[in-house]
Amino acid sequence: MVNINLSAALADHDEDQLLNGIWIGLLSVEALMVVGVALHGLVGMMAPRWKQRF
Repeated sequence: MVNINLSAALADHDEDQLLNGIWIGLLSVEALMVVGVALHGLVGMMAPRWKQRF
């Protein structure tokens, strides 16, 4: 198990940098979710067309 000491992490880095890193991470996850939903929708639209061809 990994023990994370938050006070030591804050002592080494500026709090703003830590919060910016968390914010960028959350935005990245959200962007990946949007791309995944868009791809799922496109594949769902194309699936009936592929079935009709064969």
